[in-house]
Amino acid sequence: MKLQDKVALIIGGSSGLGRASAESCAAEGARVVIADINERGAEEALAGIRAAGGTGIFVHTDATDDDAVKAAVDATVREYGKIDILVNSAGGRHANDAAGWHRAIDMYLKAPYYGCRHAIPEMEKTGGGSIINIASLSGVTGSMAKTPEGTGYPAAKHGVIGITKTLAIANGKKNIRVNAICPGYIKTELTRSLFEAADGGEQLINETLKVPMNRWGEAHEIGTVAAFLASDDASFITGQSIIVDGGFMAR
Repeated sequence: MKLQDKVALIIGGSSGLGRASAESCAAEGARVVIADINERGAEEALAGIRAAGGTGIFVHTDATDDDAVKAAVDATVREYGKIDILVNSAGGRHANDAAGWHRAIDMYLKAPYYGCRHAIPEMEKTGGGSIINIASLSGVTGSMAKTPEGTGYPAAKHGVIGITKTLAIANGKKNIRVNAICPGYIKTELTRSLFEAADGGEQLINETLKVPMNRWGEAHEIGTVAAFLASDDASFITGQSIIVDGGFMAR
């Protein structure tokens, strides 16, 4: 119970890596607030958390709306009195066109900025906190985009790492740690078409990508890293991009 008495706001916590982060933080004792537009997914996640003895609430939040994110932070403080942990994990599909480029920037870059912007002042009030931004391997390498319109996602994820490092430097003396997780190929709704291919995605992992661990990652393997970064076990870790990819980047 390394997060006992901590309060965690998970923006984008209804599904995928955000949900896994909410579940892992709750399993370590944190009270969680899931901020998302997907109420059904959030309630399913919270039902599991509560069944395991945890505590949490849902706040309807559009992560791309600055005012809505501020309202989620305010609701967290109103309900639990503080915010110790912020996980920025909002995500969704976007078209591979000009509108989709702007959508990717809104979802994957502006949304984490909004979360950090409004959570940091609340963390200052209570003497510190931990922010975990969900980035991507696309934030540390180039991507396979073939057109300018396809660069929105990697551009945003590179930007998230820039935000992470800059805010870590700016807030280190305030005991606010800021880190990013860069997942590799993980089984989530966004990658379903890949791992539900006829071969279960094995050719992609083993032959095309040559992932050394020879398998897909699972969402909970990102969630446990988020909970670790939120805990005092990571008390001297800040400004880092933690790659969790089964060894892919080692090649």
